[in-house]
Amino acid sequence: MTPTSFNGKPYAAAATVVPLKMHLYIRALAFVQAKTLQSLYTDCTSRFLAAKPWEQGLPWRNGHRPAGDPEWIEVRVRLPADLANAVVELARARGLAVPDVLYTMLYWYSWFLYPPLHERERRTSQRGTTQ
Repeated sequence: MTPTSFNGKPYAAAATVVPLKMHLYIRALAFVQAKTLQSLYTDCTSRFLAAKPWEQGLPWRNGHRPAGDPEWIEVRVRLPADLANAVVELARARGLAVPDVLYTMLYWYSWFLYPPLHERERRTSQRGTTQ
């Protein structure tokens, strides 16, 4: 992650890619939660590192643009230095690239913590058919 500062505090930034629809959904989540994207990324990172969903089976996702797929967008995630260092350490410990950790983190936040309505409905209907 690239070190920088914001309002006199140390930050670091790195890029990943996500599907365009996911990016738009994350922006909507920030809006309805009355957060900036940066504060949403900070919340997302803190919760991801605390919950450790990879230990419960969440697979790591590829944070690099799929060849020939224009429906992906580069996202620059800026985090406070302590969280950025924790992300870098997690990537190193798991043998991953930082973009992979960032994409997995954003996927987890938007698909598992705050799933879109259609996904919540699908999960509800699945539970109804398995009971």
